[in-house]
Amino acid sequence: MTSLWFNGCTNLLCLPPILVDHFYFAIMLIANVLNCLVALASIYRVIRRQSFCRPHGENDDKLPSDGTAPAVTVVVACYLPNEQVIIESTIEHILLQLDWPSDLTLHIVYNTPSALPFEETLRRLEGCHYAPRRKLRITKVDASTSKAENLNHILPTITDEFVVLYDADHHPDTNSLVRLASALLRSEYVAMQGSTYIRNKQASLLARAVDAEFFVTHFIYFPAMEILGGTGYFGGSNALWRTRVLQQYPFDRARLTEDVDVSARALLDGHRIGFCPKARSGELAPAGPRALISQRLRWFMGWEQVTHAYYWKVFVSGLSLRAKAGFCYLFHLRWLLLFAAALAAVINPVITSPFVYPLMSWTMEFQVCVMTAVVLYGFVALLALHHSNVYEERRRQPMAMFSILIFFIIGWLYVIIHITLQTIAFVKVALGREGRWEVTARLYSGTSPAVRLGAVAGTLAEPLLPAAQAPSGRARTTVVPETV
Repeated sequence: MTSLWFNGCTNLLCLPPILVDHFYFAIMLIANVLNCLVALASIYRVIRRQSFCRPHGENDDKLPSDGTAPAVTVVVACYLPNEQVIIESTIEHILLQLDWPSDLTLHIVYNTPSALPFEETLRRLEGCHYAPRRKLRITKVDASTSKAENLNHILPTITDEFVVLYDADHHPDTNSLVRLASALLRSEYVAMQGSTYIRNKQASLLARAVDAEFFVTHFIYFPAMEILGGTGYFGGSNALWRTRVLQQYPFDRARLTEDVDVSARALLDGHRIGFCPKARSGELAPAGPRALISQRLRWFMGWEQVTHAYYWKVFVSGLSLRAKAGFCYLFHLRWLLLFAAALAAVINPVITSPFVYPLMSWTMEFQVCVMTAVVLYGFVALLALHHSNVYEERRRQPMAMFSILIFFIIGWLYVIIHITLQTIAFVKVALGREGRWEVTARLYSGTSPAVRLGAVAGTLAEPLLPAAQAPSGRARTTVVPETV
């Protein structure tokens, strides 16, 4: 077969090289503009901070301590027996470690397919008051088979002005709830979404990788998303809502991501949701790669379900042009942004490598386009490292910064995994083969629930013992399935 080179061709289409340069330059320019939106939004955010025009969650993190702060309800949905190993430590943590200057009521709302001896231990805690001004309520939802049904059962009964939702494995930082409330009270938003990290990141390299991803997304990408789209979204846990608003949006048990579905309906009604990354909460790491992939695939299918359900509704809604653009940025543009990331992080480095078409052989405009994108990507990485140095605990800073650096170096692999899972999710949803919830196994290291909850029940109206002083049981690491 005659070679292209003998025919005077330098490419498969036999187009003049300059035309190929211009065509690919146009594609890369669009892709890099989309990819650089996060960096430009981050630069804008930095300028706002330096000019003392600080966004919510960036300055005061205090509430009145004279008893005038509003009461708050904490809701933790739980599925037994899967989460009986971890729910007791969550109860103890929220009642003892979580700061709140006024009344706080913790609702543990659970369902179980069959009666368990552990339920008696929980019932012994029902109605107990914990100093200062802490109450615990245990509710079993007999007909429930999902987290959505548990939440729908308890939310209509709440009368406090604010309600905060946590998953059963979440241990919010001591000042997390106060920071959420402080940010929400200074805004016109209906909800404030905090950030998440892996609290047992020492369990595995995978746990450290997920923790680095969470940090970058919550401290860099989500705040940039809020600036670009004018709103954030509700992530299901570590989120503070104005109760009267959340009560208007029952959770849909048919959705794989019922939290995203609530976000979409609230946004279509003109509400806005904010991000407050400094309000942090720790969750348990997935048990391994298979558990992580299963979890992410469910997330992607859930986003696809919501996107398909409300794809056209936004255009006929009464939202402002910016609100419509923000909704489209969250949902409609996900695929375009992902393809742009794949082009910039995976395809272009191969094409412009020394082994194919070296970057210096392209036009000056193309070189400037690529180098600008690289510089802005480096800025985002440095900003993430700076935030890690500020917000991570001092003893964890070096390893956290190293993990974040590795995350940016192998960002191309992250993009490949995501676009693969997103494609699978799209096909499954299009064919109606989403399936049902698959329980995500999580690693847990702790003491026996019988030992620890026995100690909790024994204190009754007295303050619970701090974790460091609680009666010791035999420490162990186990695999805990997530709520279904």
